[in-house]
Amino acid sequence: MIQDQERKTLAMLLRHAAFEQARVLEIGCGGGRVTAMYEPIPALTVGLEPDETAAGDASRILRKTHVLCGSGMDAPFADASFDIVLFTLSLHHHPDSDHALAEACRLLRPGGRIMVLEPCAESEIQRLCNIFENENHRLERALGTLAGRKDHCIATEHFETDWTFKDFEDVADYAFGYYGVKDNESQRRAMRDFLGQKGNDSPLGMRDTLRLNVLVP
Repeated sequence: MIQDQERKTLAMLLRHAAFEQARVLEIGCGGGRVTAMYEPIPALTVGLEPDETAAGDASRILRKTHVLCGSGMDAPFADASFDIVLFTLSLHHHPDSDHALAEACRLLRPGGRIMVLEPCAESEIQRLCNIFENENHRLERALGTLAGRKDHCIATEHFETDWTFKDFEDVADYAFGYYGVKDNESQRRAMRDFLGQKGNDSPLGMRDTLRLNVLVP
């Protein structure tokens, strides 16, 4: 499976913040996929990831990023440590997204930016994932938090990235593996029903719709 081969996510990030020689904290870096796109550019990159397995994966693939296992709810850094704080598909996972944003503000240097990258509920990929875990209520909660800070939001962009799978089996392998669920016929059938005729394609392309909010304290 290939995600965002055209690196649209990177282009969007660079459009809205000066990564050159910056000190960047990425909250929810996962296995380091997005981090790897921009890693060569900043002076310092730190990845914060609550899942130990994902943090280990990121540590293995990233060359100059310091990866720590931890949460954006209580980041282990001094005030005014970073120029950019990036939430990568992670704000909605925080139990208190307003507190997570307040913590990001604490960590920012004067003139810094908070970048919040979130999946959109209408995304084709997100709707497929709902078969395994419906996150719509968490996405709505994070949206509400961002709406409450609209006076600090200087940009909002929606964009799409392409995911390319070899075939339906590749989709199934990804989904069952990502969610740690044993392969089963019920969810396979639900995925086939969702994909319709596309489920027979090889390669099989899907679209992920994302939203980027850029905030200043």
